Amino acid sequence: MLYSVRFAGIAMLAGFSVAGAQRSTITRDAFRPRADSLVLTYLAESRAPGASFAVIRGNDTLAYGAYGLANVDAARAPTTATIYEIGSNTKQFTSAAIMKLVEQGRVKLDDDLSKYVPQFPLHGKQVSIRQLLTHTSGIHDYTSVPDWQKTWNDPLSPDAIIKLVAADTFDFAPGTAYRYDNTGYVLLGMVIEKASGQKYASYLEAQFFKPLGLRQTSYCPSRTSDPAFALGYTKGANGAATQRAQFLDLSHPFAAGALCSTVGDFAKWQRALAAGRVVSPASYALMSTADTLNNGRKINYGFGLVPGVFDGHKTVSHTGGIPGFATAAAYVADDSLSIVVFTNYDRESPQRLVQNLLRAAYGEALVAAGAAPARGTAPALSPADRDAIVGSYTLQLPTGQSLPIKFFLDGTRLMAQAQGQSANEINYLGNFAFGVAFDPALRFTFTMEGGKATKVTLLQGGASIEGARAP
Repeated sequence: MLYSVRFAGIAMLAGFSVAGAQRSTITRDAFRPRADSLVLTYLAESRAPGASFAVIRGNDTLAYGAYGLANVDAARAPTTATIYEIGSNTKQFTSAAIMKLVEQGRVKLDDDLSKYVPQFPLHGKQVSIRQLLTHTSGIHDYTSVPDWQKTWNDPLSPDAIIKLVAADTFDFAPGTAYRYDNTGYVLLGMVIEKASGQKYASYLEAQFFKPLGLRQTSYCPSRTSDPAFALGYTKGANGAATQRAQFLDLSHPFAAGALCSTVGDFAKWQRALAAGRVVSPASYALMSTADTLNNGRKINYGFGLVPGVFDGHKTVSHTGGIPGFATAAAYVADDSLSIVVFTNYDRESPQRLVQNLLRAAYGEALVAAGAAPARGTAPALSPADRDAIVGSYTLQLPTGQSLPIKFFLDGTRLMAQAQGQSANEINYLGNFAFGVAFDPALRFTFTMEGGKATKVTLLQGGASIEGARAP
């Protein structure tokens, strides 16, 4: 099996609601049973071994707990102090580190990458630090390279990681499209090391972890026997519910996804970031605001954060996935509301659980598993963008075979149908990514160029399969 973006984050809570803003007024006594029920339902439906969660509004802890198992063989239960690998939720720490260096005058957002990482070939192109932050550089994602999985057991330096794609052509011209890219954040980690004169982990420890009192947040150890850490699991074989996830040396995700934390530390981080205690309010505004492409089109991504609106409230959120773990978190600044869920299972993102905890905090109806995103929580797909996706594509399977797939309209519904298979509606998630009801982990992501989709990437079961648009 090919493995792809295993520590990728996806857009969430990024839509617009026309409803006026209302404050979350639910009491702790009313909310906690609902939160417990939602978490236990998630564990039962996903078959994830365990989860820790925190829902904190201002100085009021609405829900703070853990269920399941952090270590299945030892039958060890998780707690709120259990440490998890957080995957792509690392990216907001990396982005904050870049903004700290910008404030210190050591880095400029418009600087070319070659100023800090001259060894990476740009093939005559210019790539800015801003484009790396917003996944608009066009540099190929090394986690989609088929041979990458063969190196998982081995420590790799950042130079060795970026060498995996150094000879590749760019996916698109810098600044002309958006495509989630872990290579860009590895390069940002290298920029941090060059500009600060410190190792990435040391810089974050000195600038963020120690000053903020994040005592259980760190660069993850690749191997540890410390019972404070959860063990990571994946879908089992031969009918087993779960099995230990395949080992990945944590040098690989680096600044794109190698941090560990607890739900309590992460909620503390969210608040410090929004309150201007990490970077300046102006820097945070850049991090939490949707950026634009060269043609002025907005993308649903800031710097390591996904901006959105829920019931009239601005939100920032992100998810993370890495072998054995999945995480999701959202923050509503108006109510100082933090929602954080960490799990030790990589086959079912807790994104919808976070969404339901958010909705419960505001007395909204919940969203069923596998359902299309509820109104007010999903980004809108314009008719022009919808029409730009419609067409036929050819997926190149790992076996060497080709599989034609078409995307078409059924009334106003956007449908996908692979050759010889039934048609299914696809639901828009933002940034030209789509999901389906029958498999919450499946994603179709379209690469857009010149206002038209030129390629589709299918992520399913850890495999990344690309397909060019048919002429």
